[in-house]
Amino acid sequence: MSSPSERRAQPVAATVRYAATIFMGAFLLFEIEPMIAKDILPWFGGSPAVWTTCLLFFQVMLLAGYLYAHLLGTRLTPARQALAHLGLVGACAAAMAALAIWSRSPILPGAGWVSARVQLPLVRILLVLAASIGLPYFSLSATAPLLQSWFAAANRDSSPYRLYAVSNFGSLLGLIAYPFAVEPALGLRAQSDLWFVLYLAFAVGIALCALPLRALETVPPRPIGQAAASSSRGAMALWIVLPACASLLLYGATGQMTQDLAPIAFLWILPLALYLISFILCFDSDRWYRREIFQPLLAASILANLIVVFFGARIAAGAAAIGLSPAVATVTLEIGNISVLMFSGCMVCHGETVRLRPHERDLTVFYLMLAAGGAVGGIFAVVLAPLVFREYVDFRFAIWACLLLMTIALIRDRASWLYKPARWTAPAVLAAATLPPVLIGIGVRAGIYAAVTLGIIAAAVFGTRRNDRIGPQPPSAALARGSMLIAVAAVGILYAQLTALATRNALWLSRNFYGVLRVIEEQAPDHRWVSHKLMNGQVEHGKQFFSSVYPQLRYYPTGYWGTYSGIGLVMLNIPQRSRTGNSPMRIGVVGLGVGAMAAWGRPGDYICFYELNPAVIDVATSARGYFTYLSDSSARIKIIPGDARLSMKRELADGHPQRFDVLVIDAFTGDVIPTHLLTREAMRLYLRELKPDGVLAVHISNLNFDLRPVLAENARVLKLHYGFVHADERDMVNWSSDWGLLARNDEVLGQPAIAAHLDSGPHLRRIKPWTDDYSNLFELLK
Repeated sequence: MSSPSERRAQPVAATVRYAATIFMGAFLLFEIEPMIAKDILPWFGGSPAVWTTCLLFFQVMLLAGYLYAHLLGTRLTPARQALAHLGLVGACAAAMAALAIWSRSPILPGAGWVSARVQLPLVRILLVLAASIGLPYFSLSATAPLLQSWFAAANRDSSPYRLYAVSNFGSLLGLIAYPFAVEPALGLRAQSDLWFVLYLAFAVGIALCALPLRALETVPPRPIGQAAASSSRGAMALWIVLPACASLLLYGATGQMTQDLAPIAFLWILPLALYLISFILCFDSDRWYRREIFQPLLAASILANLIVVFFGARIAAGAAAIGLSPAVATVTLEIGNISVLMFSGCMVCHGETVRLRPHERDLTVFYLMLAAGGAVGGIFAVVLAPLVFREYVDFRFAIWACLLLMTIALIRDRASWLYKPARWTAPAVLAAATLPPVLIGIGVRAGIYAAVTLGIIAAAVFGTRRNDRIGPQPPSAALARGSMLIAVAAVGILYAQLTALATRNALWLSRNFYGVLRVIEEQAPDHRWVSHKLMNGQVEHGKQFFSSVYPQLRYYPTGYWGTYSGIGLVMLNIPQRSRTGNSPMRIGVVGLGVGAMAAWGRPGDYICFYELNPAVIDVATSARGYFTYLSDSSARIKIIPGDARLSMKRELADGHPQRFDVLVIDAFTGDVIPTHLLTREAMRLYLRELKPDGVLAVHISNLNFDLRPVLAENARVLKLHYGFVHADERDMVNWSSDWGLLARNDEVLGQPAIAAHLDSGPHLRRIKPWTDDYSNLFELLK
């Protein structure tokens, strides 16, 4: 018979054992997410949607794992549960070991999945993930709810809810470790090997947790539809809807950051880390989520976001005036504002969810509903939002939905501050609703606000009923509820107005897997010209002028491709242009844009464009004449759809190298070149497509990242001649631009007119060369 001290030590040892295994499972679960996303990112053109699609897969698999845990916990005895799950984990380990021997990686998908032209990228990504990591991820996703139910069954006097916080802490540490420790130190293959070793350690932990379950009695089955008596249908609905809204905030914030900046691991992980922190805080203890703190923070964050939208450029300029880097100021302002807004919204959603949590006997049902909510939010963000919203308004919609659900939760809770407000509550909420349009000057008529205000207040006041338990409600309570509903309506109207402003001059609008594109028309004040510009988010990707007064403008290579740019110097001074007879040239261009490079074509020239995004091809070749560079060009034009690197590999494999005189790398995702187009392997591929005296011209204009060190390191490794050309903005036709020029020799770069403008960047920082296995964009922040 054990002593009292031994009996006290047993729950502590069990808690440590379960906590360590749950922690390891969560760490592995979230360590694999950025790893696999980074591995397949180049296959789909570096699009930010790759990560959000991966997130959808992860959340759906998490739901499947929670459903599996619920079914095991309600249909099988603890002993049979342990046997079944041990079998699953063991099968996963054996399968990964076989893959490690066969394909040299236990989890990374093989090259057989790669295709130059992907018709349904979303479906293709889901299939790749399911085939490569589907089963291991499924086994890990069931860990938190399943082991918590085991712990609750074996230790009936201890609460398992804190183990959920341990799970989220493990997830958070896995995410933080990736960009700061794993990614800078290890290549992708080494990362996958280390992950497999840790999975084997996790399997041992599962076995240790399963051993004590052999003597436990059968747990009576409980259908999913049977919740605790204290949980109403409305509460159960909110178990799904509130986590779905938090998931929407996560997707929206991630998409906003990566669309405006770059699809890099840090910007994938930051929103997800904040999302997990909100889980950790809310599920650890009731003391963390306090309505009087996080609900005003949400309102203040919404107002701050609107100020950043309209005055962000001025704020960044002010930071530059006091000596701060404009790029750092812009990035910090945008990322910081979005992060605070997303975090406050997630705290509200998760905090209100935890306030509705059921009795521990409904543990797996509750977690199943949470996972279902996350999956619903992911499906809406990835599948439905591109169909519902033509413009990228996902984040704003998530903010508005969060505000609406917060209001519903407050109205449902008779103990909330809406039913016992302070005297200043209603005026404060009304001010919060009406202050943004007043400050910003959006054209929302005062009459609309007045009508909405009076109507909702009247409905709230006259619709108030007596409640026998809490007594009659004071008029201030009805006014507070009405004011809160007005605030929700006002924010919705304001966001709709912002969306209308963004698209009011759009001639053409397209949203697909690769992002949102708009063609905007602008007109000179004196009506002497009109212009069409192609926008990707807030970034301009080309412009063309049309004028009856200055007809030559239509044929001028504007923007980053003008006569003063790096590519302009090459095209004007390359020996083929100066020789007698004006020899025809073969020009390759990775990235079509508006087709401005075609303006450099002369009779007899051949220009081959590689373009991944079908929407870009559509707008550049549209019969409506948004851009006419291609149809106006004197050169023979060819467009090859699909990823440029894969298309070039196919050409070389077929024995048909292009033998370009000039190869231009001008593909952008948002404001930066996809990283897989700048690696050492990519450079070697480009050189095989060039003539011996050919020139590689890389467009590296960027607001936030200095890409020169990447090209310099590749040039050193490959023993290339190189230099950089910076052109200042001269007028509306010639924009500021940065180009990197690389070649095997000085046949072209040695031309006096080019060499005089070349800067070799002797003081550039040295970085680890980029390869297909390693890249780190965040270290290049200006």
